[in-house]
Amino acid sequence: MTTAWILALLGAALAYVNGANDVSKGIATLVGSGVADERRAIAWGTVCTALGAVCGATFASAMVSTFGGGMLVAGTAQTLPAAIATLVGAASWVLLATRTGLPVSTTHAIVGAIVGVGAAAYGIDGVRWSALGTKVFLPLLLTPLVSLSLVVGLLKFTRGRAVLSETNRTLNALHWLTAGATSFARGANDGPKIVGLMLAASALQRGHAFARSTLFAVVTLGMVAGSVIAGRRVTNVLSRNVTPMDHREGFLTNLVTAVLVILGARYGLPMSTTHVSAGGIIGVGLQRDSLDRVTLRSIALAWVVTLPAAAGLGLIAYGLIRALS
Repeated sequence: MTTAWILALLGAALAYVNGANDVSKGIATLVGSGVADERRAIAWGTVCTALGAVCGATFASAMVSTFGGGMLVAGTAQTLPAAIATLVGAASWVLLATRTGLPVSTTHAIVGAIVGVGAAAYGIDGVRWSALGTKVFLPLLLTPLVSLSLVVGLLKFTRGRAVLSETNRTLNALHWLTAGATSFARGANDGPKIVGLMLAASALQRGHAFARSTLFAVVTLGMVAGSVIAGRRVTNVLSRNVTPMDHREGFLTNLVTAVLVILGARYGLPMSTTHVSAGGIIGVGLQRDSLDRVTLRSIALAWVVTLPAAAGLGLIAYGLIRALS
């Protein structure tokens, strides 16, 4: 098997675990509020995610650039071992988290692997720390709080109003639409990130670089497969173990998540759908005073650990590749 195909398989693996962990972020509210069972909700989320990933090829070029080398100092000569190790580090951590049912951020995992491997391969000065602060860390830190605040505000504003009454017959359909919009936004946001990594790695292969459209197709198929085959475990945690919710709460959580993540994809701000969605669900729990604090602590710990864990796994992969080459 050629190196180019190994890169394609690694990218597909990262897309697969992304689908397995992240399909829940758009449709957990459908399950948690009793609108749909897991099978139907995941099917809907998978279709909308695929559409978003395909559309991301058109309007999310800024995201491709950011993750295709925008986190490294301009002029850095990237190496193939580092590119491979970055893919391995990110995919390995998301896989481990998915197996334990923890909703983690693929974006965080990718950033952690890029920074960890990049610092080892190109030196501390090879990483664009200023860009990481303004274009990566700041959006990732602020968006859960923004999502939480918006959901809490909207819940207070709509309480008792007929337009979003739980007896309104249109609310069920609206909830499906916002769940689909969130899944679409997730695909449009995450697909280009993975493609950016693959493009950068593929370009290092003389005469074997894959076309951008081909990589988007590979990533989309990987996300679809992961969603359908392994998407239930994390969906169960987010939909049932954080807080109870009703149709109105689920609808508003998805509405906020979809708007924020679509804006992030459009303007190249790598928001984590995990953090935005979970922030909204936590907002619901705060309003209800019904948060499962044990589950919340586990999720928070996974969020904190993701960056260093992905960096560490990437460094291990980088060391092994260097030793074997």
